[in-house]
Amino acid sequence: MEKNNICRFDYLESKHQVERFNSICKGDRVILKKREQFGKTMKLYGHGRVTSIAYDNDNIRYLNMDWSDQDEIIEVPLMGCNSTVDTKSIEQVEDEMPEQFYNWLEA
Repeated sequence: MEKNNICRFDYLESKHQVERFNSICKGDRVILKKREQFGKTMKLYGHGRVTSIAYDNDNIRYLNMDWSDQDEIIEVPLMGCNSTVDTKSIEQVEDEMPEQFYNWLEA
């Protein structure tokens, strides 16, 4: 998580991921994740809500965030974690995430 309460994606060469990142809106939840067991699980490191959208001096978009204070890391089933930026609908999350995930969000 960023100490400055921001979230950036600076790998501009990946056009499809930049498009995904640019589709994130104010009020959306961002979850920091990394694939753990290939094809099976991922670790979740933190989460927060987007409070606003901003642009730096080079006109590169970033997200102002309200990050959760909790620092627990959990391991959950993998949800298509092949890209750095991978957006999911609430329906996909509800279908695939265990109760442990929801407890982690509320902690």
